[in-house]
Amino acid sequence: MKKNILSLVFFLFVSTVIAQNYFPVDETSTVKFTIKNFGLTVNGSFKGLKGKVTFNPANPSTAFISANVEAVTINTSNGTRDAHLKKEEYFDVIKYPRISLISTKIVSSAGGGMYLMEGNITIKGVTKKIAFPFTAVSKGDGYLLEGTFKIDRRDFGVGGNSIVLSDKLTVTLAVFTKRN
Repeated sequence: MKKNILSLVFFLFVSTVIAQNYFPVDETSTVKFTIKNFGLTVNGSFKGLKGKVTFNPANPSTAFISANVEAVTINTSNGTRDAHLKKEEYFDVIKYPRISLISTKIVSSAGGGMYLMEGNITIKGVTKKIAFPFTAVSKGDGYLLEGTFKIDRRDFGVGGNSIVLSDKLTVTLAVFTKRN
């Protein structure tokens, strides 16, 4: 009996300390961006979300996020613009089919499901460091991870030296994860 109780306590300890593996669900997740073009706000999105999330809210230092989207799925609700954005001057989707985000550090921030992620974002073969806050809310057998960050498109060679396209854009993530 004592051995069974000890085994149960050990199992509970291990299951709360060891992070769980989750996978993004493309169908219910959103990867959106907003940028000004000719002074007007243009909204767009990407699909084809894949990756792996290792997460335990009790121990965020063990967390790891690796996710990517298919560049060819860019959608601004304007087919002509989308075709233009897939070309070499913008996303060059043939040569660089995926956009990726990989964490290097995740820490708890302000409590209550708030975290800060440091990592690397890669667009068109160019990798830049990034840091942004995100929330993690338990949903069924997974989590909803939500965060927003800004990047400079010129850092990644997207859009050349356009004077009508804003340099800064905002990316908003709402990623549903589930256990496999």
